Amino acid sequence: MEYLIAGYGYMFRERVRQGWRLTFLTFTFNHLRGSASNVAWQMRDELERVYAKVLTRIERKPRNVPPDLLPLWVCCPDFPVSKTEKHSFRDAVVNNGRHVHAIAAVPPWSRMKGTLEDHFYEHQNQYTGNGKPLFRIDAQPITHDGWFATDYGLKGAKSSRVGYDELFILPRSTSEVPVRTKSVRDGDAQPRLTHPVTADQESAG
Repeated sequence: MEYLIAGYGYMFRERVRQGWRLTFLTFTFNHLRGSASNVAWQMRDELERVYAKVLTRIERKPRNVPPDLLPLWVCCPDFPVSKTEKHSFRDAVVNNGRHVHAIAAVPPWSRMKGTLEDHFYEHQNQYTGNGKPLFRIDAQPITHDGWFATDYGLKGAKSSRVGYDELFILPRSTSEVPVRTKSVRDGDAQPRLTHPVTADQESAG
């Protein structure tokens, strides 16, 4: 599990090198009916819906873009740990405290005005509220220690209540093999993620 989380940390680090911006997301939900497995499914389904909605704000035609160049969300359910974390009574009780963290990476060619944090702050009511599965979306920029944020965000995968099999990536069809182009530095074998439109413009220049 430690190797898996470290691998995701590496993926995010490489994206940051290439200008991507990281955001730490926390999704808390209104009361969801059903068994524990059904509640887990509803939460995952809702995150997929939110991702799809945000995606169209970032990419005009996402189906024309290779999956590796789309925004990347690595998501993991979690539960409050009362001894080490402070949570409201509501968050600790509703759905037995189950919530979902996500590490989100947005590419530098995003057409979204402002940051992902700005988007969720300004449009919170489009995603959350009475009659909707989501109660709140908290979005915080990751500006310094990406390794710590990744480890914290995915810590639920290391617990017996969640497990690694409930960790999921959006978009679902994302391949972990990035597009390879000429590196910024001579002799650098690291992959560089390049948007098709950007690449065409560079070639034309």
